[in-house]
Amino acid sequence: MSDQINIKELSPNAFDVTIYSNTETNHQVTISDNFITEYQIKNLTKKEIIEQSFIFLLQRESNTSILRKFDIEVIANYFPEYKKLFK
Repeated sequence: MSDQINIKELSPNAFDVTIYSNTETNHQVTISDNFITEYQIKNLTKKEIIEQSFIFLLQRESNTSILRKFDIEVIANYFPEYKKLFK
């Protein structure tokens, strides 16, 4: 079964992400305008960035290993190659 990702915007900078896999998980994710500026992301919405980030994470770990609540910037602390995702 491939993972299904459902993203719901709670506010301009906060998202609720549900991953449907063998085990369903829920994640609260924040993203700042500063992140978009720092990573020089021009052509993606915040929701699209969250989706790409979760696809990235799911290629490296199971959904049950992903933090339940985090800011998108912490991904690079665990996976330094994340910084190249949007280049």
